[in-house]
Amino acid sequence: MKTFDDIVIDLDVSGSELSDWIESNWVLPTQEDGTLIFNDEDEARVRLLRELIHDIGANYEAMPIILRSMDQVYNLRKLLGHLATAIQSLPSDARQDLEDIIRNQG
Repeated sequence: MKTFDDIVIDLDVSGSELSDWIESNWVLPTQEDGTLIFNDEDEARVRLLRELIHDIGANYEAMPIILRSMDQVYNLRKLLGHLATAIQSLPSDARQDLEDIIRNQG
């Protein structure tokens, strides 16, 4: 867990820029005793924003679309991971039946 100041220093972003990202709801840190706290996911999100804006040159108007698309991909990957785990827990004959069904669909 890191504070606002930690993120500014560690990730080389300006305080005003980070504040803008928070106000835009692009990063959603929690608040404890008046201090903004960034978890690992928040920190990764700030890294992503910094890379998209500073390194790639994405503009602010495009960010909601970019972030929404990336969030959808992330959630889909997470869901597929859960699905793969569930499939692995099936008996082998059920897994084989499922594999056959999938193979015949494509």
